[in-house]
Amino acid sequence: MNDAYIEYMIKRNNTFAGLAARIASVLLVVICVMLYPILNIIAFGISVIAAYLVRYTFQTTSVEFEYIYFAGECRIDKIMAKRKRKSCMKVELERVEIIAPEGSEALKSYENKDCITKKFVSGTEEGKKYIIYERKDSDLIKIIFEPNEAILKAMQAHSPRKVIL
Repeated sequence: MNDAYIEYMIKRNNTFAGLAARIASVLLVVICVMLYPILNIIAFGISVIAAYLVRYTFQTTSVEFEYIYFAGECRIDKIMAKRKRKSCMKVELERVEIIAPEGSEALKSYENKDCITKKFVSGTEEGKKYIIYERKDSDLIKIIFEPNEAILKAMQAHSPRKVIL
């Protein structure tokens, strides 16, 4: 059998909102520490809560996506702060209608259809985005991701009519 196991990871760039949240949470801790001589125990309690807020903010704004392809199935995981893994999506090629590069002519027939959109991309212009349309029950799901050539070729070897390179 042609069962390839391929892993590929991309890092999501920080957005302006994520960067602003990081700066605001750190500033809150600094302000609480500066207010400690005036407010004593209240400022200490608020600074402890603010420190947890800083930790949470940095964890949620540091995100990587890992694409794992094996035997006709592509799993997409979200890794937060290089510690916590969350499985986001499992794509089975049997249910996929088409996989094509963003802006491809093959995707024109899907433009006006109602679908649920899920994005697992880095947010940079350099990455080549691909779109998967998958049918789950009666829902059409549009998945935007940035795979490498090895994953695309393995998918095409499994389902040559569904994958357009």
